[in-house]
Amino acid sequence: PGWKIMKFRITVPATSANIGPGFDAMGLALSLYNRFEINQADRTKVLGCEEQFAGPDNLFLQAFRHAAGLLGIGVPEIELTVDAEIPLARGLGSSAAMIVGGVAAAFVAAGMGGEGFDEDEKRRIFEIAAALEGHPDNAAPAVFGGFCSSILKNEDSPRAFYARCSVDPGWRFHALIPPFELSTRKARAALPDSIPRRDAVFNLGRAALLALAFQTRRLDLVTAACEDKIHQPYRAPLIAGYEEITRMCEKTGARAVWLSGAGPTIMVLSSGGAGTKELFAVLNRELESRPEGAWRQLALRADDTGLKVEVS
Repeated sequence: PGWKIMKFRITVPATSANIGPGFDAMGLALSLYNRFEINQADRTKVLGCEEQFAGPDNLFLQAFRHAAGLLGIGVPEIELTVDAEIPLARGLGSSAAMIVGGVAAAFVAAGMGGEGFDEDEKRRIFEIAAALEGHPDNAAPAVFGGFCSSILKNEDSPRAFYARCSVDPGWRFHALIPPFELSTRKARAALPDSIPRRDAVFNLGRAALLALAFQTRRLDLVTAACEDKIHQPYRAPLIAGYEEITRMCEKTGARAVWLSGAGPTIMVLSSGGAGTKELFAVLNRELESRPEGAWRQLALRADDTGLKVEVS
């Protein structure tokens, strides 16, 4: 059928997209992972998922079949085992991780990636995954790691472009994860159809500065640039505790705070210095006693590698 299937593993990192002003264009990879083990089988089945996600409409399987068709290979029957650390519907790129994993698996089935994906293969995986997602801000860091700025050329073209840089290894990212979900569909429905020109100008300047702040590792500039008037003000009312928690973070030494992806996770950036441990302790005390239920805090680092494959 034109494919070369074997036993292999794929690892995809979580991502935090938008990062304040970079709506649908910026994202970074984080040290939280979905791992997929793929084996040739007599019939396709999914293990390690809740039953509702183990059917043929599983995002990994959909992306796998789609990419196999684009590559011109037959779609093999596989046994997929999922080990998912990335929480669902929390704004940490769980959908992108499944889609990137599925697309990458089709490339391995087609005989690529045996020694790791080269840059051209990664670019093709990124373009397919970004087109499936409809925006590239999670797909880019999931594939390439680090901090990425990315665009789709237009809605009718599968071409996507990205630029990346490594993130300062000393920076710490605190994912504040609430005890409730927020679907991307609901979060997008909260956005207005148009915005005032002054708000667009506000975001444009800060997005440009933020990209250079990550590239030059200027934490002071990240603090100055990480503001937004395009999506966060409209989504904040959907997230119980958002205003109180973001104010608390700013008071207790956070260097930047943003809504991760479409939410509801709030991402907090700290310098990784002496104050980080204290910030972590203060946040934990406050988050455990929230009236909407206890929030969870994960202390993460940036992932500089992105997509990984191991072939047995």
